[in-house]
Amino acid sequence: MCAMDSESLGFYTGRCILDFPPKSSRSSTWYVAAAGFCAFSSSLLAGSYSTSQSEEDSEENAHDQQNVKRKARVVFVLGGPGSGKGTQCEKIVENFGFTHLSAGDLLRAEINSGSQYGVMIQNTIKEGKIVPSEVTVHLLQKAMNGSDNDKFLIDGFPRNEENRAAFEAVTGIEPEFVIFFDCPQEELEKRLINRNQGRVDDNIDTIRKRFKVFEESTLPVVQYYERKQKLQKINGAREKEEVFKSLKPLFLPFLEEELLQLTKELLNGIDEGDYALYKRLCDPSLTAFEPDAQGHLVEGLPFHKFYLDMSKRFPSPSKPHSQVSSPKITFIGDEVALVTYTRLVQSTKDGVPCVEAFNETRIWQRGLDDSGIAVWKLIHFHKSKCPLHRAHHKSKGSPHSCKE
Repeated sequence: MCAMDSESLGFYTGRCILDFPPKSSRSSTWYVAAAGFCAFSSSLLAGSYSTSQSEEDSEENAHDQQNVKRKARVVFVLGGPGSGKGTQCEKIVENFGFTHLSAGDLLRAEINSGSQYGVMIQNTIKEGKIVPSEVTVHLLQKAMNGSDNDKFLIDGFPRNEENRAAFEAVTGIEPEFVIFFDCPQEELEKRLINRNQGRVDDNIDTIRKRFKVFEESTLPVVQYYERKQKLQKINGAREKEEVFKSLKPLFLPFLEEELLQLTKELLNGIDEGDYALYKRLCDPSLTAFEPDAQGHLVEGLPFHKFYLDMSKRFPSPSKPHSQVSSPKITFIGDEVALVTYTRLVQSTKDGVPCVEAFNETRIWQRGLDDSGIAVWKLIHFHKSKCPLHRAHHKSKGSPHSCKE
């Protein structure tokens, strides 16, 4: 028998019963997740088993020895002065894990650093000249390369066609899409006059000059991305909450990708017997309906640790390899997600290649870690064994499904 952890073997025959004493450590959202699991699991799991080919793991080399950084994914955020770019960027960062970069902030930070580069930028501005696009792009690229993230909101850039062309030429990156906050000039004037940000140039004449510069320089960039069908025009004249509600569907695919990648990372850790990774991705109070627990609810990590440790102490000649097939992600509110899929576990038994299939549901919850960063943690897990498709003719040494 292959040495796998408890999540890799057996099948569950009991009923789905989430009837256990409440824990003070559980948030109210967790109970929503549990209730949602009962409501969703039957339909989701029923649709999760498929005979179609498993999707290829596009992140196969993500953990290789080279540790090559994934290509940055960029969203440009454009809009007239006072359109709410900064406010909405804060919400996107908080909810979707992007890093916010402002070209203006980067230029000011470089000047304040007193570096040779900063002195050059300051002298250029003092002389009334425009900072070359390549300089701004260099600062943006430096910030992206220095970040552990690969998702970036770039606010107020590109300001003109030269900026846009330089960014694409230097970085080789095209934005995933471009957000444009469309807001009438009268509304923008009212916002800029009323807000108290200490800007000495926020008088009516200067405001209108800024509008003119935006229309002459930045609107052509907006029109360029509209022609390329990358523009997402958002009505910025509404209340902040309504504006953000319009933005959320644009960013949900990033969350889905993150959750699917976390699930694959977890399965890889299980295959490798990596308890440190398992512990990092799971809540300490993780609950599970484990096949090897004979239908009983298991709480905490020690049950899983036993099997992961055993796979290290008594390694199988054939290390299992898990693949995710037919994934489906369902969000329950903003902080809880159900990831359902069929898990195909490839291995060899008695020298014969085989595959086992399991329907699995994992409930992830997002919360703040000790550093105040929003992270997803696995809080509940359920698995049942799929029916096996056996070959009609099995010759010695040919691949076939393992026995249950």
